[in-house]
Amino acid sequence: MGSLLSLLRGGSGGHSGGLSRSSRETQASARFAKQFNEFIFNLGDVRNAQYVEENFPEGNRILRVGLELLERVSAYNDGSNEVRMAISQPTQENEEAAWRKVGPSVALLRECFEFAQSVEKVIPDVLEELSSHAGDADPQRADRNRGLARLLADLMQNAFAFDALKASIPAIQNDFSYYRRTLSRSAQTQDVNIARYIIPHDVSNQMSLFYAYHNPMVRTVIDSATKFAQESGNQQIVLDCLSALAAGSASTVKHARADSAKSERMCMLVLVTCCILYDWISPKGVSDAQSGIDAKAALDLVSERTLVDSTPADKVLRANCRTLR
Repeated sequence: MGSLLSLLRGGSGGHSGGLSRSSRETQASARFAKQFNEFIFNLGDVRNAQYVEENFPEGNRILRVGLELLERVSAYNDGSNEVRMAISQPTQENEEAAWRKVGPSVALLRECFEFAQSVEKVIPDVLEELSSHAGDADPQRADRNRGLARLLADLMQNAFAFDALKASIPAIQNDFSYYRRTLSRSAQTQDVNIARYIIPHDVSNQMSLFYAYHNPMVRTVIDSATKFAQESGNQQIVLDCLSALAAGSASTVKHARADSAKSERMCMLVLVTCCILYDWISPKGVSDAQSGIDAKAALDLVSERTLVDSTPADKVLRANCRTLR
């Protein structure tokens, strides 16, 4: 990809090494940015979701599973009272009552953890598809890029929502902590209603690491994207793709070009998502002067909008970035 920074920010500079890129790559970069700027205004159109369903079945399946899990987590049935009783009065009866209450909840947390593993696997596929054909002149490419942008935004929206739920339900961490503390002892039980919820120690350890983050689902997306960019050798191309997506989204929101409120919200999601991923993938982060995304302008643009419930979009952005504070 060429010197996309000058294309997006109107300057004459670029990323390090941009001046040595061929004119063909520069033209491909400009064409890529132009595609996103042209199609991003109707990102919320139902046809984009249909395109994802037809052309990215695995991504679409993951989205459906994610929505179902969000509903179940929002109705989380915590075991605080039973756990408190088992700790203050550690009789066998109280401990078994706590486990019968906590067991189904931990089973749900395991499903969420396994869902995160599925997200981890699909993110590289999305980024690979975006970056490997970034400069294609094929007119149908715009449809595919729009579908990919929509899929990426939907995946991150699910991640934002899950992490917000986790933060609002302290019992999730408390229940799992109690489960972990008593796992060895409970594994010896003959009670089938308890035994059915026993999780292997290695899985329990992985879950513990996952839930230790304040933003475990967003962190999964970040780590997966960063690993792909580094190991694929396409780090600069991925950064250029994120820059183009962010530029098109920001322009659409700033100039009120979205065809619907939903499209504008999707553009906000794309902008925030690209800023976060760029911040972790780029060695210097999104706040650097040579960044392909104007972080300050992005913050100003999202400062009075919300993404998850009533949480301001700029708070979501700052909470998940590495250099933007």
